[in-house]
Amino acid sequence: MSEDKFRSYTYGEGKTGIGQLVEFSCRSEDVDKVKEFLENIRTIEIPITKEVNVGHGGFGRYTRFDIEQHKYAGGPFGYIEALEIKNPPEGRCGYVIHEYNNCGGSEFCEFSTLGNAISAWEKNWSAGFGKSKRITEEEGFIRRVACYGLSPWFYAFGEQIIIGDFVFSEYMAEDPIFRFNRKFVVRDYDGFPTIKTCMGMLLCGEDKKHRIVYWDDGTVWDEHKNYFGEMPRPLDDKELWIQDAIDKFKMLLTGTTSEFTIDFIDGSKFIGKLKPKGKKSHSAEGVYKVIFTLKSGKKICRKGNFKPTPEVPTIEDALDRVAKREDDEIARIESVIKITRAKKGEKKWAGVYPVPKRE
Repeated sequence: MSEDKFRSYTYGEGKTGIGQLVEFSCRSEDVDKVKEFLENIRTIEIPITKEVNVGHGGFGRYTRFDIEQHKYAGGPFGYIEALEIKNPPEGRCGYVIHEYNNCGGSEFCEFSTLGNAISAWEKNWSAGFGKSKRITEEEGFIRRVACYGLSPWFYAFGEQIIIGDFVFSEYMAEDPIFRFNRKFVVRDYDGFPTIKTCMGMLLCGEDKKHRIVYWDDGTVWDEHKNYFGEMPRPLDDKELWIQDAIDKFKMLLTGTTSEFTIDFIDGSKFIGKLKPKGKKSHSAEGVYKVIFTLKSGKKICRKGNFKPTPEVPTIEDALDRVAKREDDEIARIESVIKITRAKKGEKKWAGVYPVPKRE
C-alpha cells in the first residue's frame, strides 16, 4: 500500500483473541474492521515498549498514551496541568486541562485546540487555584468532567480498560449486588433520587468490608457516609420506563427533538414541549414558591398566591415588579415551584421513586 493512503488517519484500541489490549492507527472508516480482525490474533509482540511519565513536580504519573505536558502548577493539596494527548482514540479530545486534589480527586476540561487549552490555563490557573468556575467561559471550551475517585481515561496504563471517560480499575472487587454495568436508584447528597450505572466497587479498611461504589458519572457512594440511611438499590424491571423518560428528556436538551411524551403505568401521560422564545402565555393561578437573585447579589425567597392579570400575566412579570421595587433587576431565577394543594396527609405528585420510610 502507498503512504498516500494513510495521510488521513485516526487512533484506536482493540483486543486480541486472548484479551491483549492493542493500540493502532488506521483510516477512520477502517477502525471497526481492524478491531474485528484483531479478534483472530492470539497475541501481538511489540519489539520496543515505552511508558510516558508525565511529571508532576516531585513525582510522576504513568500513561500508555503519548502525552506532552505544556503547563503545570502544583501545591500541597494537588496540581493542575495543560496536556496535549497526541494519540487519542477516535472520538476523544486530545487537549485538556486536568486538575487533581487530595480531597475531590480528578476532573478535566476539554478544549477545541491546544492554544485554547493553554490560554485558559494561563488565565485561570497560573495565579493559583480557586478560579475554576470561570473555565467554562473560556474560548474553545467543550465540556467539564468530574472523575472523583476514578482516573481520567488519558491516564490509563498497561492493559487497563477505558469505559467512557474513566479508567476501569483492576482493583475493583466482585460483589453480588454492585455488579459492573448494573443500574441503581441512588440518592445524591441533596437527597434527590437519580439512576446511575455501577462502574465497580472497592473494599477498604483493615477488614476489607468497607464498600465504596463508583458510578458512571464519576460520583461515589461510601457506605460509611450514607447520609440518608438508604443503600442504593438495583433498578427494578418495572421502573425501566423511568430511564426511558430520562433518555427522552436528554434528547430534548441536546436539540434532537422539541417535544416528548412519557406514558405512566396508570395510563396518565406527561407531555413535554419546548416553548419558543417570545410567545408569552399566562401562568396558572395558584400558590408559588420562588427563589431568585438580583443583580446586586441579593437573594430573595418568597411564597404566596399568584393570579394572572392582563398587566401581570406570568410569574416572571410578577418577579420583575418585585425587583423594580428594590430598584434592581433580576440576574437569575433559580426556582419556581407551583404548590398544588392536596388532601391532608397525601401529595398530588409523589415523584417516580418511593420515598423510604424512616424508623
